[in-house]
Amino acid sequence: MKKVSVIIPTYNCPYLGEAIESVLTQTYKNIEIIIVDDGTTNNLKISLEKYKNRIKYLYQENSGPAAARNLGMKNATGDYIAFLDADDIWLPEKVEKQLAIFEENSDFGFAYCDNYFITKTGKTIENYIRKVKLVKGDILLDFFLDFFLITSGIILKRECLEKTGLFDEQLPVGEDFEFFLRLCRHYKAGVVKKKLYNRRVWQESLSKQDYELNKKIDIETLKKFISVNPAFYKKYRKVIRKRMADLYFKFGYAYRMHGENLKAYFQFVNSLKCGFNFKAFKNVVLCLVPCGFRRQ
Repeated sequence: MKKVSVIIPTYNCPYLGEAIESVLTQTYKNIEIIIVDDGTTNNLKISLEKYKNRIKYLYQENSGPAAARNLGMKNATGDYIAFLDADDIWLPEKVEKQLAIFEENSDFGFAYCDNYFITKTGKTIENYIRKVKLVKGDILLDFFLDFFLITSGIILKRECLEKTGLFDEQLPVGEDFEFFLRLCRHYKAGVVKKKLYNRRVWQESLSKQDYELNKKIDIETLKKFISVNPAFYKKYRKVIRKRMADLYFKFGYAYRMHGENLKAYFQFVNSLKCGFNFKAFKNVVLCLVPCGFRRQ
């Protein structure tokens, strides 16, 4: 039976115990749990004493999720590597059902699945706006156009790291999207079209903290990927330019909603440079028109 190393990075997360329990109750049992304490300030090691014979505990000074996951991977001994964010919860058959995908097709380098969205108290959010795109095989273009892969839903073969490398520790956010672009670039995906984990949506989670930083890094990540993969850009130039135009527009709109019209203006202009679209043009005009002259 092949071993799965589960890497759980954590920093002052109040839900870590639920995450650990969800791994311990998996129907697939050959699992190594690696907790990476990213410099927590709440005596985490002491609180984990009850799990001391069932987890591997690693500590580092606060360095961010990329460095934490990298430390976990460097210490992993499994044939497969899985990620679980400390505020998410796996359903009992997640690992078993995902590993079955690799038995069906040995060409798959990684597998992902659908998920539920839950509130901070654990209540399922019905009809949540974000949907997971469920496609298999070569999914690079699909993922480039819509960042739908989530760390807690991924299991990959350890050998994939030989080509993809580790997470980029220079990125304060968005390190998962950048890593998954490289993963999709080199390997085919398998998918379980079932909801196999709960993704917690709460205001204090890292992904919610800084809209400006998130948008900037998303754009820079895609621009960098295009620059080092010119054949990919040439093949899909039209849809890639539309994707970039949409990202610049969303960036500009976020600025505008925060009352930062000058910053918004430049992002709408960037959107137009990728290809004319009326919504960006309209918002360029709105940024230039004094508030008193706009139609209420």
